[in-house]
Amino acid sequence: MLTDTAISRAKTRSRRYKLADRDGLYLAVLPTGKKVFRYEYRFHQKRETLTLGTYSPSGEGISLIEARAEHAKARRMLELGHSPAQARKKEYEAAVFKLGTSFRGVAEEWLAEFAPHRSASWSTLAKRFLGEAYKVLGDKPIADIAQDHVLAACKKAQDRGSLYTANAIRRYIGAVFTYAASRGLTDRNPAVAARGAIAVPKTRRLPALSAKEIRELVKLVRESGGRAGTRIALELLLLTFVRKRELIQATWSEIDLEETEWRIPAERMKAREIHVVPLSHQAVELFKEAKKLSSGSKYVFPGLSSLAKPLSDTALNNALVRLGFSHFSPHGFRRTASTILNELGWRPDVIERQLAHQERNKIRAAYNKASYLEDRTKMMQAWADQVDAIVAGTKVVPIGKAKTA
Repeated sequence: MLTDTAISRAKTRSRRYKLADRDGLYLAVLPTGKKVFRYEYRFHQKRETLTLGTYSPSGEGISLIEARAEHAKARRMLELGHSPAQARKKEYEAAVFKLGTSFRGVAEEWLAEFAPHRSASWSTLAKRFLGEAYKVLGDKPIADIAQDHVLAACKKAQDRGSLYTANAIRRYIGAVFTYAASRGLTDRNPAVAARGAIAVPKTRRLPALSAKEIRELVKLVRESGGRAGTRIALELLLLTFVRKRELIQATWSEIDLEETEWRIPAERMKAREIHVVPLSHQAVELFKEAKKLSSGSKYVFPGLSSLAKPLSDTALNNALVRLGFSHFSPHGFRRTASTILNELGWRPDVIERQLAHQERNKIRAAYNKASYLEDRTKMMQAWADQVDAIVAGTKVVPIGKAKTA
């Protein structure tokens, strides 16, 4: 019979060999160094082998005592006329089927299908909201989930007053059910039926800042004495008017200060296309300042707790609240720039391209592949000069109208 000492002393050889215990139980010592307990027996005159587990006295696998206990269960099953190996196979297939038809299994399959075609921020949000849903729905067969189960998954967010989050969880659950229906796993979508049960406030259109508000906000940002990285990020958001996540997740590999250009990779963009942001002289200086503060992190704006992570998703929102601009959000910088640039006569096509908005007209989209980069470069410098003039309270710098197409 085997002992722990004999097992630990068993040396690896060029070929697999066995160390017998009793009644068909043995330890297979593999050329890789792994030691595996197996039970060899005959069922209906055919030889079968059941793998019991990898030997590990530390608890990562199974011990000799545990292997003997599993061996005893398998022998009892054999005495009752059942094949231990075939029973194990059926258990495995049942577990795989359960996972495949559970909410979690279908949701993970849906994510694997759609994530490659969406932005990184979409994937982050999908995983976040589905993670909340898993706490209630994870192991439930998708065919058994009803409206009350969906509402239970949204309840925690709803109870703390996060109605937008609760509704987002419901919407992602609904998307998983739509996918499940396409696979023939269900013909219902309880998330749609639950739509009216969550009272979501109407989305407010984000306001654009007036010239007076721009002056007031920039001065507050510069004089607040808050974290320097957050201050720089807010100013860059105003000057570049990219989306918040595009800025806070920016890495230094995307920034070319010599070419005064920021190339945001496709996987980080909502439209899944690379986006070029021409950098004004003012933006370049702010990026240089940020470089000194990034402490060697790959991120332009590393997080407070770790250089390996970017600034938190709520940092800029919280900064605006502290400055008394709770009615305004980082996304509002995009509307501010768009509104003022349109009022000053810049071509809408150039502005929309700089905002990285998708062109719905396919013919125009193909024509616009040139990206108006030269016009956008002039516009971005003029916009930065305009902001400087507004903040200084001097005569507004004329941006100038672009030539009509």
